[in-house]
Amino acid sequence: MKKLLMVLFLILGIGGAAAGYYLFYYKPQQDLLNMPAEEDKPVKLEPKDQQTPIASVKPEVLDYYVAEDKLGIRESADRDAFVDRYLYKGDPVHLLEKKNGWGRVSAYFVYEQGGPEVAEWIPLDGLVEEAPVITPEERRKTIQGYISGSDDYVEFEDMFLNTTDQLLRDDTCSPVDFEELGGWVKSTRFTDRDVYFVYCGGLKLADKIYLDVRSGEVFYQ
Repeated sequence: MKKLLMVLFLILGIGGAAAGYYLFYYKPQQDLLNMPAEEDKPVKLEPKDQQTPIASVKPEVLDYYVAEDKLGIRESADRDAFVDRYLYKGDPVHLLEKKNGWGRVSAYFVYEQGGPEVAEWIPLDGLVEEAPVITPEERRKTIQGYISGSDDYVEFEDMFLNTTDQLLRDDTCSPVDFEELGGWVKSTRFTDRDVYFVYCGGLKLADKIYLDVRSGEVFYQ
């Protein structure tokens, strides 16, 4: 009987040891091995804090083109102010400031000591953001307006128009050069040739440009 109890205790001890091994060592090891790798764990994305979007500020437009056939630049932002000079359709314009429907195109300056500061201004309603399309017919009509007062204009119209157009395109002359004289003037220096002239860039002899309307030659003296 005593031996039987000892055997029973031994069996119970072995069983308890086995159960403890399973519960406290084997099972934790298996659970650890069966756990997904850290990078395999699904990542729970937390919603970002709701932020009020910052409204984008559109940069102020300061570069334009002249939309009218002829637009005056004035010495103040006033329709009645003196016109310092003119710009023409398609000419680019860079503004330094906008105010009350006008754009400033020059720095401020003072005519006389102690006098007010003034600047050149151009009306905004004569400007557009995209360069205007000028058709050949429109350009021809515009140039005709510059030189319609030329001597013998009807007889040599095409030569005057083509030559004027080329001088304007290569910036040798500006529209105001032709407007000041009304167009091409017959020269009396060349008695044996049909020669006409215009001043471009000034009134000096070096600024005088001649045109032989028979040959189309443009030359200086």
